[in-house]
Amino acid sequence: MAKIFLDKAKAEYKQSFYKYIESYLAEGETSYYDKYKMALDNFYEYIKLLEKEGQGTDLPKDRVAQATFWSVDDNFHVLGVTRIRKQALEFGGNIGYDIAPAYRKKGYGSLILKLALIKAREMNLQKAIVTCEVDNIASKKSLRKIKASLLEVYIQRK
Repeated sequence: MAKIFLDKAKAEYKQSFYKYIESYLAEGETSYYDKYKMALDNFYEYIKLLEKEGQGTDLPKDRVAQATFWSVDDNFHVLGVTRIRKQALEFGGNIGYDIAPAYRKKGYGSLILKLALIKAREMNLQKAIVTCEVDNIASKKSLRKIKASLLEVYIQRK
């Protein structure tokens, strides 16, 4: 397994992030593609948006400040995106993350989650709530692997 670290979004990751976004489209995961496609249209505006979100500037009423980090390997490939919020969301907790389809089922989830918890402590967040969908077996395994405590199970009705 490659060495992984969390880093702020940077211009040096631009091409890799484009591949990251396209991987979701290729797998038919349009919700993630839609979430990130603004970066395809204007990468630098997207980076500014992430910085504003991190500072809590100009947020819509239903959003809270969140710091975004890209999970990057030692070859500067973006493997995932991690979001850390000091104020937990009901269905998103303090930490949210996603991993590109090509990097799933390889143990990166628990590693990225460990790194996110370290980063959260550096941000003075001592305890973090991480949520996942009831049927997200991979996330459940990652949480078990890092010995997270299960508080309760939410079932979000659609």
